Amino acid sequence: MILKKPNKSVLALTITGLLYVNSSVAENESQPTRDNLQDQPNVIVIYTDDQGWGDVGYHGFQDIHTPNIDALAAGGVHFPQAYVSASVCGPSRAGLLTGVYQQRFGVYGNFEQNHVPRSQPLMMEMMQDLGYVTGVVGKWHMGEPTGRPNERGADFFYGFHGGSHNYMYSDEKEGGKPWLSPLYRNTKTEAPIQEGNGYLTELFTDEAVAFIEKNANEPFFLHVAHFAVHHPWQVPDGYIERLEHLDVHHEERRFFAAQSLVLDDGIGAIMDTLKEHDLENDTLVFFMSDNGTPSGQGFDQPRKKKRGETTMSSPGPFNGFKGDTYEGGIRVPFIMHYPAGLPSGKKYEHMVSSLDVFPTIAARFGITETGAVPFDGVDLFPYLLDEQDGQPHDTLYWRRDNDYAIRDGDWKLTVNDDNGPRTIRLFNMINDPGEWIDLADDKPEIAQSLKNKFDAWESTLPINQLSDKPTNRNINYNQGERISVEAFNRSK
Repeated sequence: MILKKPNKSVLALTITGLLYVNSSVAENESQPTRDNLQDQPNVIVIYTDDQGWGDVGYHGFQDIHTPNIDALAAGGVHFPQAYVSASVCGPSRAGLLTGVYQQRFGVYGNFEQNHVPRSQPLMMEMMQDLGYVTGVVGKWHMGEPTGRPNERGADFFYGFHGGSHNYMYSDEKEGGKPWLSPLYRNTKTEAPIQEGNGYLTELFTDEAVAFIEKNANEPFFLHVAHFAVHHPWQVPDGYIERLEHLDVHHEERRFFAAQSLVLDDGIGAIMDTLKEHDLENDTLVFFMSDNGTPSGQGFDQPRKKKRGETTMSSPGPFNGFKGDTYEGGIRVPFIMHYPAGLPSGKKYEHMVSSLDVFPTIAARFGITETGAVPFDGVDLFPYLLDEQDGQPHDTLYWRRDNDYAIRDGDWKLTVNDDNGPRTIRLFNMINDPGEWIDLADDKPEIAQSLKNKFDAWESTLPINQLSDKPTNRNINYNQGERISVEAFNRSK
């Protein structure tokens, strides 16, 4: 199905009633002509992997070198209170690409059985139905039943299907070690990386640039799902030498900064390509990490770090790591860059979510909903342009396996297994954004109110029949059962 470019009001009325399915652009039909990029921008969504809040220079850190990412922030809007919908890769991607809490589809962790149904379109499916050329480059990791990229709205795909990969080696066929799985160009496997002495981040950058150059004269959507800066710790020759000037607390941080610099060079190459084709002003670019800093890092034992002992990726001033619902696991770098429609150098202080990316894109076309489940995210433009009072979200929720959290205004309630303690903890995010002072005993009424509010939300979510997690949910909330925070903590 192709939607030609009607005027904006007609487009809004047309799209709102559509139920998107797995449609694709017919090869023998022409694409819409570019006549009004102010209303129909190109869109690029860059999603990095395991890049912590302390891993970008524009957040004020001097022991990392990210000049192109910093320039993106300086030319756009950056969000110091940006959250992802999950603290690990797979469910975080499901939330991003649907604009819906992924738990509504039973997605709670990194499971191969994760499933986003066809009745809920991914953002590239919507863009494809609008007549855009769509590309996905990088890591997919959306679960086997969800389908492959070319089955879910990508005209072009280059990357790998799973959750992890070696940067310098790959197999030619499936069936080997998962981190050596083949790279795919659409549905066909590529020659192994090592045959061309390649490096995964650079390969993804090259494919992203080539996609832009090929489609510079027609509307395009590109999702660049970089694997960087995820483990394994590998970096091409020459990058460490470029960072000899960095003042680092540990030499492993310099190595990590070099791996990050390959990514940053790639961001620069994408933006340079847009400039060369006079597309920078009219391309809406999102930059975000899929979750926070991993605790497993470094070459020396112990590999699993504790707070204050990180040698590579940094959660900045925040407690917790990837996999936690502490800030270190879910608060991430986030930038929006769109010179034609957004201010430059703006710092937006209110909390936002990765769930907002899809509805923000959709709103540029007058679309307010796309599938069986309405958006949980919101269009950010009215808030960024001071056209709407208030803030995008009063409340955000997280549930991953047995960990959960609710951020309600200035307060946050959280439970974490790995980096416990496994009690229900309460934090004031204005006075204590790092989550160091537990106030659950001092503010029992607030703690109980937030616990009840979280359980009311979670009671609407399905249970994933393919996993025994989470095991600590209040499945009888709607029958009147309440879990006492005080009694729960006393039992722990």
